[in-house]
Amino acid sequence: MSEVKGQILGVVLVLIVFGAVAAALVPAFTKASETVADRIEGAADDTADDVTTEGETLLEHELLTF
Repeated sequence: MSEVKGQILGVVLVLIVFGAVAAALVPAFTKASETVADRIEGAADDTADDVTTEGETLLEHELLTF
């Protein structure tokens, strides 16, 4: 009976540790993804301003040709 209690305690402790790590990492990744999204939107806004010349708007496939 003592071995079963020890194994259950071990499983509970592992779950607590993984829960704590997840609780710490989720906000960090959320903030990082918001930062990346803001930078992408800013870059898209800057690009949209640059591609408009003399009343012409270039399409995306025209910008991506090499």
